[in-house]
Amino acid sequence: MDNSKTGALIRARRKELNLTQKELAERLHITDRAVSKWERGLCAPDIALLETLAEILDVSVVELLEGERQETEDRSGEEERTRTVLRYSGEEITRKVRRTRKTYRRILLTVLTILVIGGWKLCRSGLPFVIDRIPSPDGRAEAVVYSKELDSGGFSLRDATSLIVTQEGHDGTTRITYGNASYAGLWWSPDGRKYVIALDYGEKDYLALAWLDRHVESNLNAYLSMGVEATELRKYGYINETGWPETEYRVLQWGLDSASMLIYYQFEDAAATLHAGYFWYNCETGTVHAILEMEP
Repeated sequence: MDNSKTGALIRARRKELNLTQKELAERLHITDRAVSKWERGLCAPDIALLETLAEILDVSVVELLEGERQETEDRSGEEERTRTVLRYSGEEITRKVRRTRKTYRRILLTVLTILVIGGWKLCRSGLPFVIDRIPSPDGRAEAVVYSKELDSGGFSLRDATSLIVTQEGHDGTTRITYGNASYAGLWWSPDGRKYVIALDYGEKDYLALAWLDRHVESNLNAYLSMGVEATELRKYGYINETGWPETEYRVLQWGLDSASMLIYYQFEDAAATLHAGYFWYNCETGTVHAILEMEP
């Protein structure tokens, strides 16, 4: 097909039939811009429109394809062959489009399946839920904190603070879920054998001291309170009818000996007076010393 010749024939026949580009376009259910492009030879009519276009312009499909009117002779056989070829071509295009769509649907379904399975495995691994990674000072252990609950196969989607600690040269790992608490920090001792994790349960803060060599974890808040009660603070009458007042503790740093911790404390006495200060706590002996109470 010569686009220029076909376009010239379309323009000539349209004018002979007193049709505007818009009127011809409306009968073909296309835009008048498409008709304009045909007539300027910029492109050819779609194969699916040739038969309808030929009927509107009162020409044969062969004449459209060749871009010129034919002598008045019986070319019905050639016309029929051309129509058959065009119908077959149109049907073949439709079949290819359908096959392509089916292929794309299969590919899309496969990709979605891979994404769903991959996403599920990724969630089970806990990787999207990592809050913090804290290697030990000697690099032989690492604590990873997560925002979801641990279960037997990995992680669920329930909110919780969970901890996994791995150690070099150890086959097993420490896996703990602390429930619905907010993570507030983790501190390794300088020797890498102990760590303290801080958790916020809303109205209550919790400190846990873990000993890797002993495979135990203890409630540090309780040990700190026992240590404080045995100090000179006892003589100031802070103890009320329920015992030592509820105290908030915060870990500031470990001592170089990997046994001592600098702790901040804060509590209200029976008269609702706020007391705050610092002290050193030795986790090996359970003793408190060097208490410094700040002026209110």
